[in-house]
Amino acid sequence: MKKLFCIAVQLFTLLIVSSCSKDSVDNGSGSSTYPAALKGTIYYDWATEGVLKMSLPDGIGGSFIPDDSKLNNFDISRDGKWKLTAVNASTFGQYDVKFTISDMNSGNIVEEFIYNSPAGNSYCKGYLSPDNSLIMVTSNDFQDGVTILKRNGEFVARIVDINGERLGFNESRLWLPGNNIVLTHGKYIIKIAPPYNSGALVKEMNYQDWGKLTVNQAGTQFALNIGNHIYTMDVDGNNLKQVTSSNFKESMPEFSPDGKYLLIGTNYRSTGTLGYLWDLKIIPNDGKQHDVGLETNSASEVLPVIWKGKDRIESADGQMIWR
Repeated sequence: MKKLFCIAVQLFTLLIVSSCSKDSVDNGSGSSTYPAALKGTIYYDWATEGVLKMSLPDGIGGSFIPDDSKLNNFDISRDGKWKLTAVNASTFGQYDVKFTISDMNSGNIVEEFIYNSPAGNSYCKGYLSPDNSLIMVTSNDFQDGVTILKRNGEFVARIVDINGERLGFNESRLWLPGNNIVLTHGKYIIKIAPPYNSGALVKEMNYQDWGKLTVNQAGTQFALNIGNHIYTMDVDGNNLKQVTSSNFKESMPEFSPDGKYLLIGTNYRSTGTLGYLWDLKIIPNDGKQHDVGLETNSASEVLPVIWKGKDRIESADGQMIWR
């Protein structure tokens, strides 16, 4: 049965129609590394230490972005070449957000501009499109909606509501290949294609507690939490599978660059008003259910994120990326 959505964007209204063995992990006392199949770098926000990173498979950790209360968020291009930062650059009566794209190797600035949201929100965040030509800007203000900019700051489109209902807080907004976007709204997952004036219902989610949607770089699979655990499903909404279990809550899934592993926030717990933290573990993305609450050892497929030379699992309380 088809489902219709009316999406309001700046200046006009749109219609959406549904349509083998491995190496052990270094425990801090030996020289072993992660499995050679694990590639890329994990970036994660932690307390007052700023954004940290750990490379794979060597497990070497360090600082990436020093702690900065003005940093709204960061992003890294899919090819790992560019870094995007969104910084609260507001002054009295002027609510600026400074977006900077820089070269990951040299640190040279590629693009930089000031953005002012319709609501004057200085806590806007930005995310690079898969081809690095666009930036998706999100906000926690109803009036701002989701804005698409060219990477130099030039306006492209803005989606402000669906069926007359403003986009909500804590909803997911993601890039897909081809510069499509996918967003969650109420109980729906919706895909919107360039030029962002039409889209399709992906899936109706009839669950009381679900969210934290993410997608692999190939654009073929989602991961999300439903209740206390992590699930994967195809981007067409089919093949939903539970892939984690424990006596606690899991959240914040992130795919490895090749999509063969998942970074999971385990033991997800509150730290006070609106604050949460979680411990980092990696599981194979093999469609099987993995108990991430068990103590791990060299025979386990559940891999705790531990820096080489340390003996404690890493924790995070904010943004996570695997590139």
